[in-house]
Amino acid sequence: MTRWALVVIIVTAAGCVLSDPPPRPPAPPLVRPSVTLLARADGLVADGQYTDALEAYGEILSKYPDTDEAGRARSSRETLGNLLAARARIARLTAEMKAQEVQMKTQESELARVRGEVTARDGELAKARQEIARLSAEAERLRTDLEHLKKIDIDLERRRK
Repeated sequence: MTRWALVVIIVTAAGCVLSDPPPRPPAPPLVRPSVTLLARADGLVADGQYTDALEAYGEILSKYPDTDEAGRARSSRETLGNLLAARARIARLTAEMKAQEVQMKTQESELARVRGEVTARDGELAKARQEIARLSAEAERLRTDLEHLKKIDIDLERRRK
């Protein structure tokens, strides 16, 4: 029986040696730091933290300039820089527009005041023209009366002679 036991042990050991080893779980893929940093920068953009994202893209370009991620980081940084510049310009133009609206309202109220003054002066001018017309008519009447009185005086002078 020892022989049989010895044969079983040898066959079992040989079977273990000849069989495939149990499969190992696959090794996690190595993630390059530039990929991780690029994903972090993209996440910052998605969260609206644009200044921090610009710094992260810049870090990729300074630490990993020769990687595939550097090209995308460069274009993303440029696009993000343009976006921030456009936002700053929009904010500046919006502030200028609000200032101009305030100025325009001030000018509109000044215009309304001046229009009121013009209307009042137009009324005064119309009254002055009426007065001039009345005085001109009276002057003409007085001139006619004076001419009439002169004729009377001349007639009286002739009669006395």
